[in-house]
Amino acid sequence: MAAMKRFLEKYSGLKSLIILFAMIMVFNLLLFPLFMPADGDTKPLDIMFAYSPEDAYEMIKGIEDEGRQNYLKGLLLVDYIYPVIYSLFLGFSIFLLYKNTLLSISPLLILLSDYLENTGIIIMLSLYPSEIRSIAMTTSFFTSLKWTLVLIVILVIITGLIRRAVKKE
Repeated sequence: MAAMKRFLEKYSGLKSLIILFAMIMVFNLLLFPLFMPADGDTKPLDIMFAYSPEDAYEMIKGIEDEGRQNYLKGLLLVDYIYPVIYSLFLGFSIFLLYKNTLLSISPLLILLSDYLENTGIIIMLSLYPSEIRSIAMTTSFFTSLKWTLVLIVILVIITGLIRRAVKKE
């Protein structure tokens, strides 16, 4: 835990937050649109909160073969780097607000959930047209867990920001 605290003390700063935020914007505005399905009614499983196996496979079925391959490439090339970037951003933000190492590493739970979610989506895309309900259900669980943890971490950050603002008055 001491090594983690040293890491946070060394890299948690405004400059790091600005760089990480810029990277988050590049991913969201440039890279994800290149790879993720988003043609009107089709939303990537990654951004949904919860879905049934039927919903998951209906979404996958609704994308052309080329779109499925592109989604798969996006998951493999982009969506394994992105969780590291946003987890660092969230962790550094928490550390700057609270100076609490344990609380600051909580975004690693989001990272783990996101990786497990991505792995499930990759399996579903790779095995399609075969449909494995248990993979879809497990993937949906990790998608929902990821978004629940994101909400909790954002609330922690907002609480820290409010606490800081109140202390300054």
